[in-house]
Amino acid sequence: MFNRTENLKTFTRSYPVVSLFILIQVSLFVIELLNDWLTLPYSPLYYGSAINLFIAQGEWWRVVTATFLHYDFWHVAFNTFGLVIFGPAVERMIGSVRFAAMYLLVGTLANVLTYFTTINEFGYAQAGASGAILGLLGFYVYLARFRRPLILAQDAQLVYIFTAVTAVFTLIGSNVSVFGHLYGFLLGFLAGFVFGKSAVPFTRPAPSGRSFGTGYSPRPSSNGQTGKILFYVVIGLALFGLVARFL
Repeated sequence: MFNRTENLKTFTRSYPVVSLFILIQVSLFVIELLNDWLTLPYSPLYYGSAINLFIAQGEWWRVVTATFLHYDFWHVAFNTFGLVIFGPAVERMIGSVRFAAMYLLVGTLANVLTYFTTINEFGYAQAGASGAILGLLGFYVYLARFRRPLILAQDAQLVYIFTAVTAVFTLIGSNVSVFGHLYGFLLGFLAGFVFGKSAVPFTRPAPSGRSFGTGYSPRPSSNGQTGKILFYVVIGLALFGLVARFL
């Protein structure tokens, strides 16, 4: 599910929305670089990042466009990597249209909730796909807990590990939108109850474009118990770290 074996042609054909979103965010980052190098007055970050002061003045499009904007190379590189790893399986499982709707909805609402949480900080600014990508992780957690036949036991355990590692980096990292990450994850989990009901088992595309395999196998009962333990450990660590960060 998380192991990408497709070549570029197969990837773009099989995951068109993921490919489009990657193209958009990378292209905007390149434009931002050219703007800095050539000193042009067309900074995507200036006109599109979620800056509280400008949102308060009515520029609400920023809560949408901020998801596709990034501050530096490592920012866009990590988020692009995250989208490549976590996006394809969700797009295959719920369909391209639903995936696009869920990704944009989660990313936008995470930015909106972050704005209202930090509404008194007029200089607060955020950008990046992290909220939407954390939403994908939240969606996987939903699948692991409530749609177990759709996800392999070992993949479910990887989801919990990814979530725990991301939570740690969110809580100890600098220049990280903690609220954006937290809201994105929670919204993605809740989105599972809407978009996850129609999900089908993941099918890995063949080079010819045909699907082979299903990515499905029965989840042994012992792994279900292990998954439950990991689930509560991750939630406990996240809550503890969140409280500790603001004390």
